[in-house]
Amino acid sequence: MAPLRLAFLTASMMTRPQGEGAVETRSSKNVCQNDDVTMPSAEAVTFKPMDCISGDKENDIYETPASLSVPTASMSSSTAASTSDPTNVAQSNGESGIIHFCFIVHGHQGKPTDLSYLHHAIKDKANQHGGFATTKSSGMCSVGKNSSSQHDDDDVSAQRNGGSRANQNEETMQTSVEEIITVKSTNCTFVVHNAACNEGSTHDGVVKGGERLANEILEVIRGEIEQTTRHQTQDVTISIVGNSLGGLYGRYAVAMLDELLFASDEDGTKEDVPPHYILDDNIRLHFNVFCSTASPHLGCADRTYVPIPRFAEVGIAKRMGETGLDLFRVNDLMLELATSPKFTRPLALFRKRIAYANAYGTDFVVPGSTAAFLDGASDSLHYFDAISEEEAQSKRHAADRFCPATEEGLFVATCYTPRLSTKDPFDSSGNDLEVMSKNLDSLGWTKVFVDMRKEIPISTKLPLMSNSCPIRTLSSNRKAVTSKDLCDAISSGGGGRISLPFGHNSICAFERGSFSTAFNKGGRPVMDSLAINLIEDISMWTLNV
Repeated sequence: MAPLRLAFLTASMMTRPQGEGAVETRSSKNVCQNDDVTMPSAEAVTFKPMDCISGDKENDIYETPASLSVPTASMSSSTAASTSDPTNVAQSNGESGIIHFCFIVHGHQGKPTDLSYLHHAIKDKANQHGGFATTKSSGMCSVGKNSSSQHDDDDVSAQRNGGSRANQNEETMQTSVEEIITVKSTNCTFVVHNAACNEGSTHDGVVKGGERLANEILEVIRGEIEQTTRHQTQDVTISIVGNSLGGLYGRYAVAMLDELLFASDEDGTKEDVPPHYILDDNIRLHFNVFCSTASPHLGCADRTYVPIPRFAEVGIAKRMGETGLDLFRVNDLMLELATSPKFTRPLALFRKRIAYANAYGTDFVVPGSTAAFLDGASDSLHYFDAISEEEAQSKRHAADRFCPATEEGLFVATCYTPRLSTKDPFDSSGNDLEVMSKNLDSLGWTKVFVDMRKEIPISTKLPLMSNSCPIRTLSSNRKAVTSKDLCDAISSGGGGRISLPFGHNSICAFERGSFSTAFNKGGRPVMDSLAINLIEDISMWTLNV
């Protein structure tokens, strides 16, 4: 996407859900969501309630606020998710090793190859990690098939690591990882896939795009299982990395998978095994990590780079088709995605949720306030430098020893919002944006704020301005801040430097032709860091910690 076209493409990301309320029990060989998309055969049942709330804060499962009446059926405690060892479970039953799937989803008017750099970065880091017997692109992935010309392994590895100094640091990091933890020998497989179903079809809304993505996810999983284990029982994890509109597609697709697949009652009631879905009778499917980069989680209405009147927003929305109506909240889809149990409950099943956002006015298309779902009226607490219980127990925070984006000064802060426990009821009062922001925060997120200004080719230092970083100033003075505090900080100029707001494509190292590849290469350290941390998070699912 040419930089100057980023302006109001902010709106390009969503669609109205076709059904409301809780998911009903049903069975169908071909579940058709609309005339264009037929979902693969699967069984859909609702989760049954179970009593698994410990009353202990550490072991409390996630619950969406009482006002939303979210079923707690298939939720396991975060501690159970981290302390279980599905590898041992599978091996003791004579089943094959776990297959970890990572689906990368492009944005508005995008192509699978736009995120080629991220695809190869994830594969590289998975190979370096040592916790997977096999790392590969899926058999259906066009990026994996067409990687030889533009991404020669040696050349790209050198480019990604930023030269000899970075290589030395990364070797040191690998040594440190080996010293800190011995990765258990497994026969796990790691599969990366860039979704292609929405190429050329991002104008028809989030609903149709999300349905297509859910369909492709199931198709890819079935294809890989058919090649390996066939009729043998197979454990599979799903992780999603959605860029821009792709993050909204991912959130909707997750709800579709929840609706279409059979939820295991047997394991859902055990304390030592996370709940999972059943696909084709022999595939046990688990949600693992959900990550978004510069995704408009609050939509674009009242979140444009330059404030515009409502009639102008509606006009732009109509020109963008159904996707524009979604993004500019002409319909209720954005509100439902953030507040309806149909969408929040499946999202809460992921072991970890991560949101990357551009700070300091560098993103014309998706400003940081919507990418990190911040609101000026929200008092949701965000904590700096907190280490999750899983990371503390597994002692796998080694990625911090070498983080390419931190080395380059691109990460300005990482914040964490705690999961809302049963003792902390959610306040649903307030305007729509405040309610959306608070409810998403209540799921528990890691938010990474990125400053791309010095990596955007068209930028300059301001000699008489302070070089202080508002977010770093906040983090140095307080351990916790509100959503409003962060919203004010990232919306400020940041001091010391000014740049054109081309960070939307830079943050993801967007590639489409030689010019855009060169223009956006400053985002490669961000994608390298995302890949390192993503692999660590995904691999933790298999550890006996």
